[in-house]
Amino acid sequence: MGRAAVFIDGANLFFTQRHLGWQIDFSRLMAFFISGYASVQANYYVPASEPVSEENAAFTRVLTAHGYRITSKSVKKIVNKETGVIVMKGNLDVELVVDALIDVDHYDTFVLFSGDSDFIPLLRALKAKGKEVIVYSTQGLSARELLAEPGIDYCDISVLKERIEQVRPGDSARIEPTFAAGEQEFSIRLPDIGELFTGTVLKVQPYGVFLSNPFHVKCLLPLSFFGISKYIKDLTAIVRMSDVFEVSVFHVNTTREVPEITVKLVDKKKVEELSSRIDG
Repeated sequence: MGRAAVFIDGANLFFTQRHLGWQIDFSRLMAFFISGYASVQANYYVPASEPVSEENAAFTRVLTAHGYRITSKSVKKIVNKETGVIVMKGNLDVELVVDALIDVDHYDTFVLFSGDSDFIPLLRALKAKGKEVIVYSTQGLSARELLAEPGIDYCDISVLKERIEQVRPGDSARIEPTFAAGEQEFSIRLPDIGELFTGTVLKVQPYGVFLSNPFHVKCLLPLSFFGISKYIKDLTAIVRMSDVFEVSVFHVNTTREVPEITVKLVDKKKVEELSSRIDG
């Protein structure tokens, strides 16, 4: 398992999701890549309108909570002096290319979310440096030149629907997207104390496990809330990235920029399974 760097062209992905007819759950997307690589660095590039709406600020918190590095710049209004037509410009292709080349020694696999053929020179340069290159887009929105480029693994996002689609157990917990000026907007509901949900592993630390969650906040399952009486010397040795945890919300912290929740493991079978791994 090597190191992956994921670069997301946010404006392009916006139109891709609209074309597909379903939305991506970015916590599930991160978990998808973490399950396949030893380390994942995720980068999201998006134009920003001013003033920033509360919905777009919430979406930024969603991405930050799940480990994405966000690069943004304001949309510019350019007036054609001859016609008087106003053109909105907010392209971050150059920023994406520069970052990919600067960080080239820090990853083995380059993953691009975009169907834009303008990135072909970058992909060729990375191939020349011995990097594995993977492009995620979808049929109908992918440039023919990109599809025909040799040495590039092309993956259609549509085949990942079951693994990364935004799905919520109930209308009240569902994040409903709306769109404006090419940006994805979200409203977020925080959980109630005692509320149950199921989360997958995002990261394992000596003091606990960070989980994906339907609320798009930082979610920690502390070591002390595993319900295991045995001494755990190394949590990373018993928790697997494929594990699924049924948990209960113990505490909600709204004092930070990104809300945080602390949860307790309530699945007795999972407690027994983890206990057996200690002995094994």
